[in-house]
Amino acid sequence: MASAVTPPDIQAAAVALREAGYSLTSIATRLGISISTTQRILKKHGAVAGATSAEVITRAREEMINTAYSLEAVQQVAASLVHDDLDLSQRLRIKAAEILDTIKVTPANSVQASRALAACATALKLSQDVQRKALPLDKLERSTQVEELSVLTIKIMTEDDVREMREQQRREATERIGGRKIGPPLAQDQDEIIEFVD
Repeated sequence: MASAVTPPDIQAAAVALREAGYSLTSIATRLGISISTTQRILKKHGAVAGATSAEVITRAREEMINTAYSLEAVQQVAASLVHDDLDLSQRLRIKAAEILDTIKVTPANSVQASRALAACATALKLSQDVQRKALPLDKLERSTQVEELSVLTIKIMTEDDVREMREQQRREATERIGGRKIGPPLAQDQDEIIEFVD
């Protein structure tokens, strides 16, 4: 069987990436070729990791880091993992149900049947845990609820409002301390004298 020839631009890209410091796996994944094809290309062209100029290496590394840690790339990987977990969990549940249907409990196999039932229950619990972690519905519900903010009213206070508020504060302070006022009401500029009661 004849093998397909790798296009020259793919070969050049593989060599450039290797010389910029990319791993074989990263090069193969990035270019959509197998690791063995990548190895053959690099061996044929004598590519060595880190052989290019510092500027090219810096640019390639920055691109590699940006690609690896970009939000979109991370989201794609996370979504793929969630789908895998959910698919495997669903397959596990189906197989456990099939096993449960075939279990026949008799006095002769009661121990084995109990173990099989316990294993199915464990598999069911694990699949439920995977689904809860993969699909955090409680967090989704909380995130969709909108909390209504209270209204903040701003009022410009008059001199009478300020005086009334200060008198109220003085009364409250006196009550908290447990003292009583001495003397007639004070003028606006005077301080209060508070006597402590034992």
